[in-house]
Amino acid sequence: MLIFDFDGVLIDSLDEVILTVYNTAVGQQMTSLADLPPALVGLFRRNRFHVQPIGDGILLMNWCLRHFRGESEKILEPREYEAIIATATDPVHQRSEQVYKTRQQFIERDPVGWIALHHPFQPLWNELVQRQNQQGFAIVTNKNRAATERLCRHFGLSVPSNNIYSGDDGITKIEHMQHIQKRFGAETFYFLDDSLKNLLELDRVLNRYKKMLIPLLAAWGYTGPEDQKLAQKSGCGVMRQADAVALLTQLSPLR
Repeated sequence: MLIFDFDGVLIDSLDEVILTVYNTAVGQQMTSLADLPPALVGLFRRNRFHVQPIGDGILLMNWCLRHFRGESEKILEPREYEAIIATATDPVHQRSEQVYKTRQQFIERDPVGWIALHHPFQPLWNELVQRQNQQGFAIVTNKNRAATERLCRHFGLSVPSNNIYSGDDGITKIEHMQHIQKRFGAETFYFLDDSLKNLLELDRVLNRYKKMLIPLLAAWGYTGPEDQKLAQKSGCGVMRQADAVALLTQLSPLR
């Protein structure tokens, strides 16, 4: 079975994430990246790969706001990013819920503008659309369910609601994958994600006693500058979209 992350793997949502996290951090209601300083946007974009639960994006944005004027080209080292996250004074699930709330407010104010900030990654998206009635795949994401389902519908992908495992209620990808394993009972699961940290954590926990998960890094996603090399050294596969389409075709051939 092939399981997909959403942001950075199926949908390019980086512009929306930047705006939504910015609005959450500063209490604004901006709806265009043109309203933000280009250097701030660029600095967050370069360091987006560090963020796992989106609530941590607030802390990264706050750091970017303090540093974009003098360090607009900086890419944080992992230890520097972890030091930023360690300054949090409220739980990550609470911060994530703040982002989800701000996103919903954005959608209600300007639904057309919100959608316009997203673009499916092609050709992978269309390959899934062609197979949507076969239901041989699932989505595991830190994004909230309402936004994920809205984007799937808009771009023509029908996914059963119970095949979308979202970031609501602070549920982790590890917990979701454990549930999927029990639900489907397959011997092997392929998981395609653009976060190497997520993949390594999943590999460490889920493959501790028996190899059940094959972690795959999406090379086209929000990856760090060294992630592909580190993935290969760690035993994670690195895939281009053409590779992902070939794997999808192998596991779920068109009928």
